[in-house]
Amino acid sequence: MPTIEMRHLRYFVAVAEARSIVAASRALNIVQPALSRQIRDLEEHVGTALLVRHPKGVQLTAAGVGFLQDARQLLHDADQACDRAHRIGQGLSGTLRIGVLPNYLALAQTTSILEDFREHQADILLSVEPMLSAQQADSIRNGELDGGIMAWRPKDDPSLDGHLLLRDSFVLAMPAAQEEPAAIRLADLASEKFIWFSRERSPAQHDALVAECARSGFFPRIVQIGTDIPTMLGLVAAGMGYAFVPESIRPMCPPTVRLLRLRDLRTQFDVEFAFHAQAQTRAPAVDRFLMSVRRVVRAKSGASVRARRQLE
Repeated sequence: MPTIEMRHLRYFVAVAEARSIVAASRALNIVQPALSRQIRDLEEHVGTALLVRHPKGVQLTAAGVGFLQDARQLLHDADQACDRAHRIGQGLSGTLRIGVLPNYLALAQTTSILEDFREHQADILLSVEPMLSAQQADSIRNGELDGGIMAWRPKDDPSLDGHLLLRDSFVLAMPAAQEEPAAIRLADLASEKFIWFSRERSPAQHDALVAECARSGFFPRIVQIGTDIPTMLGLVAAGMGYAFVPESIRPMCPPTVRLLRLRDLRTQFDVEFAFHAQAQTRAPAVDRFLMSVRRVVRAKSGASVRARRQLE
């Protein structure tokens, strides 16, 4: 028994709307005997007559009237499915899953990128999940995320690529209630209590800061582990100890915490939008998100240059 194909539906709709196989064959640019055979194949598959043939044309049977409505809907749905697939393939529709390091979620660069993306790609559903950098990297590799705003991207991992958003550095977080020292160096902190990041959750950050302390002749006295930067700031405010945190959090820092720059705390690190390095592996919408990233980074860079010139 012949199977129904999309062409059968199109042929039937054309004949039904023209009320004539002859007229429909002209419109479809198909010879009349071939079109008649296709309609008979369709009726054979359906198991009932859809048309009544007569010398002046055709008339729909009761079954044909119902089938015409369904055939139009099926053709419409197929066209919509093709359009959706095309738009997703071009990065114009679908869902984009982005991870963001929690302390960078409210950063001006991040919010500007999200606003720009929404303005230019309103048909893409953007899913944003707060997540630590190491978790983001794993999720991008295994396909659970399409990209992520992270720090400490492993530069020796060929499966990941990234676009720089900013270069960040560390400052010392201490309770605001404490008197601010006139000058402070890393070595002066040897006897202080520290709130630290778990190495399992952020090995690169942990190792970099331990190395900084070692260069100053001590190993940090870690008394508390914080799961993220907001938690660490809360522990600092409660007087549990000092912490090293990214300087970029300064605008979001609570008034109960004071941030101090240390001259000999030299570690800097990149904050990037990271994504799968293989173009054929990553979602097409990632390239659309990258366009927003580049626009925002260019705009921020241009604003910084203009501000420096005004100060000169």
